[in-house]
Amino acid sequence: ACSSSEPESSARPNIVVTYSVLGSVVTDLVGDAADVTILIPDGQDPHDFQPSARDIETINNADIVVSNGLDFEEGLEDVLASAIESGVSVYMVGENITVREPDEDHAEEEGHAHGAGDPHLWLSPLSFTQALPSLTAAINKATGLSIDETTALDQLTKLDNKITEVIDTIASCVMVSGHDEMGYFADRYGCTVIGAIIPSFSTTSEATAKQIADLKVLAASNNVKAVFTGLGTPAEVSEQLASELGIAAVSLSTHYLNGAANYREFMLNLANQIAEALR
Repeated sequence: ACSSSEPESSARPNIVVTYSVLGSVVTDLVGDAADVTILIPDGQDPHDFQPSARDIETINNADIVVSNGLDFEEGLEDVLASAIESGVSVYMVGENITVREPDEDHAEEEGHAHGAGDPHLWLSPLSFTQALPSLTAAINKATGLSIDETTALDQLTKLDNKITEVIDTIASCVMVSGHDEMGYFADRYGCTVIGAIIPSFSTTSEATAKQIADLKVLAASNNVKAVFTGLGTPAEVSEQLASELGIAAVSLSTHYLNGAANYREFMLNLANQIAEALR
C-alpha cells in the first residue's frame, strides 16, 4: 500500500521512500508485503522540499529508507546522513546505477553544488533495472522479507520497449527542457536536448538573460517544435521563449506522478506527450 502520511502501527515492515515516482517502483516491487510511505507530497518539488519534525521522525522509525541520492532531495541530505549514523538502513538508488555525468561546461556552471551527477535517473526504466537486484537485497535484509525482483524486472523491460515504440513514431526528437532533467530519457531513446531554460540539474538555480538569449538562438537554429517546461521552471520565462519562437510551451510532469496510477503509466504519459508535441 502506498501512503502519503506516516503509517499506522502494523505487523508489516515499514519502507519510507522519499518521492512518489520512486515510491511507485518500490510499491510495485514489494506489493502487499510491506507498508510504503511517501515522504514528499506528490506535486511538490523534491529539489526544494524541507522536512518537518514529523517527517524526520518518520525517517528515523523506518525499517529502511529508499532515496534517490545524487543530491536530489537537497533538503533531506543532513536528515538522511543523521539517520544513517543512528543505524537506519538507507538505500540510495544513485549509488547503484550508471550515473549520467555533466559535460565539462555544465560542470563548471554548476560549481560544486551538484557534483554527484544527474539525479533524474527515473526517467529511464533501465536505471531501475540496474538497481533493482541490490534494492531488493537491501529491503530483504532490513525487513526480513523474501521479495523476488524477477517480475518487476520483466515489467520494467517491457516498459522500456513500449517507450521506444512511442518515440520511434516521431522523425526527430530535439528538445528544450525546463531544467537539465531529460538526459537519461534522451540518451536512452535517441533524443537530443539542445538546452534547458534552467541550465542546471536543480530547479533551485536560475538562468541569466544571456543564457536564455543563447537558448533561443539554439532552439531556432535546430528547428525545435516545442519548449518543454514543468515543475520549478518559471512559467513566464518558458511562455515568453515559446512565444518568441512561435511554438508551443508544453508542461511535462517529470518529477511526480500527477495522477498516474503507477510508474508505467507515468512514463507512458510522458513519452506520449513528448511524441505528440514533436510530431
